[in-house]
Amino acid sequence: MSPPIPRRYRLEVRLGRDEDVEEWFATDLELDRPVLIRVIGPEATRARGRSFLAAVQRASRASHTHVAAVFAADKVPGTTYAVTEWVGGTTLADRAGAGDGPPLAELLTNACGLAEGLSVLHGAGVTHGAIDAGAVLYSRGQPAKLGGFGRLPRGTSPEDDVRALAGTLETALTGQPPGAMAPSELIHSLSPSVDDILRSARADEIDARQLADRLRAVPYSPPVSASFRWSWRRLLPAALLALAAAVLVWAGSAVDTSPTPPLQVAALPLPTLAAPPDEETPPAPASSPGEEAPEQVVPENEPVVLLQVLDFDPLGDGEEHPGRLTLLTDGDLNTEWRTERYFDPLPLLKEGVGVAFEVSGSPALLELTGLSEGTAFRLMWAESLLGVDDPGWEVIAEQQAGAATLRLPLPEVRSGVWLLWLTDLPPEGDGYRTRLAEVSFHS
Repeated sequence: MSPPIPRRYRLEVRLGRDEDVEEWFATDLELDRPVLIRVIGPEATRARGRSFLAAVQRASRASHTHVAAVFAADKVPGTTYAVTEWVGGTTLADRAGAGDGPPLAELLTNACGLAEGLSVLHGAGVTHGAIDAGAVLYSRGQPAKLGGFGRLPRGTSPEDDVRALAGTLETALTGQPPGAMAPSELIHSLSPSVDDILRSARADEIDARQLADRLRAVPYSPPVSASFRWSWRRLLPAALLALAAAVLVWAGSAVDTSPTPPLQVAALPLPTLAAPPDEETPPAPASSPGEEAPEQVVPENEPVVLLQVLDFDPLGDGEEHPGRLTLLTDGDLNTEWRTERYFDPLPLLKEGVGVAFEVSGSPALLELTGLSEGTAFRLMWAESLLGVDDPGWEVIAEQQAGAATLRLPLPEVRSGVWLLWLTDLPPEGDGYRTRLAEVSFHS
């Protein structure tokens, strides 16, 4: 049976329960937007209804990219409810349970944002009281947000909140209870400073603002394999060649009885098949006695040149501020390209919008400066500009922008088109918009 909430909200799907709170995906008919409605069940006591309403009303004082916005809360005959922003209906706990943990760089960026959001809550005189993985709203392609306001409280102070958030982040990194294993012992690319930061937060030695500041300062250079997904279209042929070469080596060593040295096969540049760096490769023999080995020709790297920048809005009016595209490469951080202003969240309107870069050569790094925090994006590559749904696109990276400059390691590919495809835009004023100051490709 549907709860008795105002007719302004049309209940679409019952999502389940968060402890003693029912959750519904709904539509705000007046503003024509999706919302999350949290409802105290009819079995709850009056005191519980009052505490739920008070907690949600307090949370409405805070506004931050990483805090779920509260739109309304009230008591009506038969129930007490809250209306909050819809960010996909998935929590960090859901993703962990499904084995869909975010990439490390993305998790660190959002960890910093969650700590900043918690600091804003505390600055408004609000404590959450029940932070865990189920209270972190974190759908793919969306920034992580503190939610779950009005849950049964397990803490009453800011220190309790910071301790709970640090424990939640540590578990997200290790998959184990806080304190069971240092995250850097499990994740080799993670700085040990993260261990110290989370340990200090769990020991009540730092507040939410300090937690955010220290996480933001963590040095992290992600391995290339963590920043893109290998394309089987490219990997499979190379793997088959490597397998064929291995078979030839085995066959030659098994049947060759002559004193002629066995066949030497050069290692292929595969990430999972390359020999360890400390192994010595024996020199290849000359083709015949007395004959000079042919001189090895080392090809020169083709210089990286940005040939063209295009706005890419195939699902809209076909344009996205094309007159500002030159500002992306003018070397001036005070100028910027920006999307149009959208009055609804972008996922409700279209799959995305973006900028395409035609590049000659094989860049090793893409640097994005001034990309609006909270922007969700995919970086894709193809040999030429394709339709957005064309299978020729290869997804190289998928994450959300934080406050710092983004440096994305790139796989080795030939000349082609790189597409920065924006899938969600952060709130700005009375709408949604993304800004980007500079884009540069480096060899």
